[in-house]
Amino acid sequence: MTETTETPEIAILSNSTCGCPYCDHDHSENSLLQKLRKRHPFWALLLSNGARLIFGTIFFIGGILTHKNTTASLVLFIASALVAGIDVMWTAFKSLFTGHLFSEQFLMTIAAIGALIIGKPAESSAVMLFYLLGSSLEERATQQTSRSIHALADLRPRIAHRIKEDGSIVDHAPCELQPGDRIRVFAGERVPLDGILESNLAQLDYSALTGESIPKLIEEKGEILAGAINGHNAVDILVTRNEHDSAITRILDLAQRASLRKTKIETFTARFARVYTPIVVILAALLAFLPPLFITGATLTEWGYRALNFLVISCPCALVISVPLAFISGMGNASRRGILIRGSTSLDALNDTATCVFDKTGTLTTGQFTVRRIVNADSISEEQLTYYASVAEQYASHPIAEAIRNLRPDLLGEMPCSIEEWAGKGVRAKIGEKNVLAGNRAWLEENSVFVPDDTGATLGATLVHVALNNIWIGTFYIEDTLRASAKEAVQRLRELGVSRIAIFSGDTQNVTLETGRQLGVDAAFGAMMPEDKLKHLDNERSVTKGKTIFVGDGINDAPALRLADVGIAMGGLGTDAAIEAADVVVMTDELNRIPDAVAIAHKTVRIVRQNVVFILLIKISLL
Repeated sequence: MTETTETPEIAILSNSTCGCPYCDHDHSENSLLQKLRKRHPFWALLLSNGARLIFGTIFFIGGILTHKNTTASLVLFIASALVAGIDVMWTAFKSLFTGHLFSEQFLMTIAAIGALIIGKPAESSAVMLFYLLGSSLEERATQQTSRSIHALADLRPRIAHRIKEDGSIVDHAPCELQPGDRIRVFAGERVPLDGILESNLAQLDYSALTGESIPKLIEEKGEILAGAINGHNAVDILVTRNEHDSAITRILDLAQRASLRKTKIETFTARFARVYTPIVVILAALLAFLPPLFITGATLTEWGYRALNFLVISCPCALVISVPLAFISGMGNASRRGILIRGSTSLDALNDTATCVFDKTGTLTTGQFTVRRIVNADSISEEQLTYYASVAEQYASHPIAEAIRNLRPDLLGEMPCSIEEWAGKGVRAKIGEKNVLAGNRAWLEENSVFVPDDTGATLGATLVHVALNNIWIGTFYIEDTLRASAKEAVQRLRELGVSRIAIFSGDTQNVTLETGRQLGVDAAFGAMMPEDKLKHLDNERSVTKGKTIFVGDGINDAPALRLADVGIAMGGLGTDAAIEAADVVVMTDELNRIPDAVAIAHKTVRIVRQNVVFILLIKISLL
């Protein structure tokens, strides 16, 4: 009998008050509005971008309709500008004291004030409405992407099956359980809490947690860490740590700390305004003060009026609309290809990618093993060797055994007289009158079998030796399979201007180096824990001048995904921790989507720059 209790949803990697997965990116609203929203829930709706845009537009239309009544029209236009631009004006005011004076908000504010002074209140209102419209469109696109990403993460179960004293099962949220509780983890489920194995044997996939490609065999009383995926049989576990102290939580805490070290990426508009705003302000000041000094009859009132006109014309209204629309279009193009991008800053950063770092297991590789090479003794054919090995391994639970079985699927069901599986070593089978051993070197040598030295390259391969009647007859070289698109993806990234490509993995150094050799990357590092990935990622970021992206799928990748300029999670196979930590989520396991994202970023930024040039040419012609 199974009971289910309702539990609150557990938010992974999210301590944000704004509803986004993390708070180190730009928001369309400033802290003033966020504080008002938090203290007074009613303001949440009233101060939203959509509501302010509606009311601001209504006031603007009212100002146009009442143009014959100068006072009423002026009041309505000012109200429209204040409603639409309160956050812009507040940010501009704060910039006077923070040293970030020349921002787009500062230029928009002085242009709006200038428009009022010269008697153009409609232009003052329009400036703020256009800015708010661009922010609203971008916010809507970002929220849609975030909802899609959260929906993808919510597909993961977040329950623990507690075993009651009478043997029945009750489902709980992991946070409700304490050390001493007993839980059952069914086949294919993720272990929710750290504990001690009470069953005889467990086969666990730790690839998402440590990056190791080969599953671990845990014997009774062995330690099991939260985050591992259980193998073929249900197992019982005695909980030793609560959720707060579990292995997963420690990695997620590391990810939270990594997010604080993440370099904040400036938006395209902010970078443009940092150059454009001081030029416009200085030119306006020169236009106001120089002519009265050097031109006879020129007055400060006349040229001050002209300077204000110059400021209004120079105000980048078209820019604050065209730039968000271009990025929204790019994000929409990416989403149609199964690439979810959280915001324009991530898309903009992808355009400047100079270094790409890949996790190996589950990202570059499939996590499924295949036989890459077979070496047989002179006394036996390869076909006979494959026959004996396949029959001996036909009921073994290890994925390495599955790779050998797949060589002869026609033999499944041909039962030997007897078969024994020795955890972590191999199998012993009796086929007719013949004894067959299959396993690692130590297992065969333990049974007095002489195994010759490995012939040929063994880098990156797991070796299964086979003996017939205590005589070595051959060896299988088994490797994790590279994804079909891995080489093409690396090559396309090179063509797109990514100058350095590296691999980080929790797998052994030899296996990682072999994967790197096959793909032709610049560096490959193995045997890495999550904190090691952070340290090496810092080093990689300093090698090149551009942005660094990290591509991963496991819980152990979450800290690196947070620290990278752009973290990309492979959502098709990724854990919820990786998905929540990432700036970009690829909804499938197709690696070609990564160069697709970079190519879309290049095209989007190119369009943005073309728009900027076109807008500046128009403004120059008007001036």
